[in-house]
Amino acid sequence: MRIYVPATPGDLAGARSGTWAPARAYAVNADLATSLEDDEVADEYVRDTAALASVLDLGSPRRVVVVADIPDSLATPASSRHPAAVNLTGPIPADAVVCAFVDEEGAESDARAASDGDEEAVMRLELRDLLWFDATELADLD
Repeated sequence: MRIYVPATPGDLAGARSGTWAPARAYAVNADLATSLEDDEVADEYVRDTAALASVLDLGSPRRVVVVADIPDSLATPASSRHPAAVNLTGPIPADAVVCAFVDEEGAESDARAASDGDEEAVMRLELRDLLWFDATELADLD
């Protein structure tokens, strides 16, 4: 199962440690996949949901998402406000991390305003690019 984990810049260095154990992530489930146009649209929707959760739920100064492919047994559907939310039942295996997406430079002011409830800042964040980084690059990011 591919999961999209909301994270903070401080989580990136440890994401491939095999001991990083976030509580929640987001994943494309069957209901979500059939309601969206195609798999790519579903993946982007879930990634963007996790990105916004990194700011709104974790207080990250930038949107950060760690992507991992984990065994289905490590995730259970979450009874939460979002249909793609899953609870994680253990640490993410070190070799499961595929990549990360991190906000482009200069997003901090919008992230701060969004976490303070500014809906226009949320919209500006959603227009910003998320930059892709390979798993081997995560320890060098902050």
